This record gives sequence, structure tokens and C-alpha cells, in this order.
Amino acid sequence: MQNNQKETNKNSYMLPVSIILAGIIISVALILSSHNKNSTTKDTNSTNAYSSQSSSSSTNQGSKTVTVSLGTNPIEGNINKAKVGIIEFGDFQCPFCKEFYNSTQAEIISTYVNTGKAVFAFRDYPLESVHPLAMNMAIEGRCFGEQGKFWQFDNIMYTTNQDTNTPSVVLGYAKELGLNINKYQSCVASDQYQTQIQNDINAGNAIGIQGTPTIVIGKLVNGKVEGRVILGAYSFSYFEPIINSYL
Repeated sequence: MQNNQKETNKNSYMLPVSIILAGIIISVALILSSHNKNSTTKDTNSTNAYSSQSSSSSTNQGSKTVTVSLGTNPIEGNINKAKVGIIEFGDFQCPFCKEFYNSTQAEIISTYVNTGKAVFAFRDYPLESVHPLAMNMAIEGRCFGEQGKFWQFDNIMYTTNQDTNTPSVVLGYAKELGLNINKYQSCVASDQYQTQIQNDINAGNAIGIQGTPTIVIGKLVNGKVEGRVILGAYSFSYFEPIINSYL
């Protein structure tokens, strides 16, 4: 009888302990799952130069100072007047780059670029292993830019369905914007911008990019940005004090 009583007491203790342990396991799982947002990130096992998507949180690499050129895409803002440079390393098929464009970029442009305080540049970082249209889009963006329509292209890519913007669909956008179609098609068919795109990828790799969008913010010095690296589609309120710190 005494043994049965001890066993009953033991079981009565084990049940709440089991519940507590289960709660801890569930909490840890929820915390880990909460990291799976805000950026398309690199897979360190990827064998190509770009990267495949893996789960990761937005991270701030701000303690590390980097120096990055503005690249060769068209630049928004007055480079002779601005004190701050803002560079986005992006992928036109990346949903988080789209989120950054629609929630943050316009306010950065209106607050800092249009007022002469900063310039904004886009450098290509196509993640081909997860975004099969990304390299095409990088080339198409260059060819739109060749005819003065880069930022219109940027807007179209981030305000339409990225996964259906195939080359034939993008050709339709080119026609709508009045591009010289023969010139555009010749540009896309050539490899004339491959080196420039690869230079952007190399520049991103050199500063340890973990995914897109990656934003570099810092002092603008001789066409280069000296500052900090931020990964993720943060809100304007997050970027504002960082930009202001360089003014």
C-alpha cells in the first residue's frame, strides 16, 4: 500500500514537470520560427556565386565599417551636394526587397534624397538559385537604364508580381515606356553588362552580405560610402536615426 502511495505521489510530480518541459520546448520553437522573416538570405552550402534562400532574421552588422562605391547603375540624388550615401544591394525578384521598396524607400527618397542630403544607389545582387528570373531582371534593368528608364524599371519590378515578370512580360513594359525596342532587345541579348553585374556581386561578397536587401549607409566621400551594413526590410523609423547620424 505504501509503495502504491509513493508511486502515486511520484506520478503527481511528474505530470506538472512534463507540462513545464513541453512549454519550454514550444517556446523555443516559436522563438526560432520568429527568425524566419525580413530577408532573403544566403545558404553557406550554395555552390554558385549567388546564394540560395535559407531562414534567417534581419541582422544589423552596424559595428563594422565598410567602404563601398555607388556602382554603375543610375543614382538618385545630387552627388555633388549630398553628405550621405545609401546603397541597396538588391534582387528584383526578392519579396523582401519589394517590401523595402513599398514600405521604406519612398520615404527615404522624399526625406533625404529629394532634399539634397543623400544619394540613393542600387547595386545588383541576384540570388539565382532561389530567384530564377533575378539575373534576367538585373540585365533588363541595365538595359532600361541605358535608355534613361532604370528607376521606372525599379518601380515596375516592385509593384507588380515579381514571379510572373518573365522576359516577354518585361518586353511589354519596355514598349509601354516607349523604349527603342530594337536597341533594348539587342542590349538584353548581349553580355555587355555581365561584368558590371558581377562587380556588384563581388562588392557585396566583399562586405559579407548575408542576403537581400542589404543596405549600406554612411558618409559620401569621393563617390564611395563609408559606413555601416544593415540586412533587412526595416521601416523608415529604423533607418532615420542611422542616416541622421551621418549628416
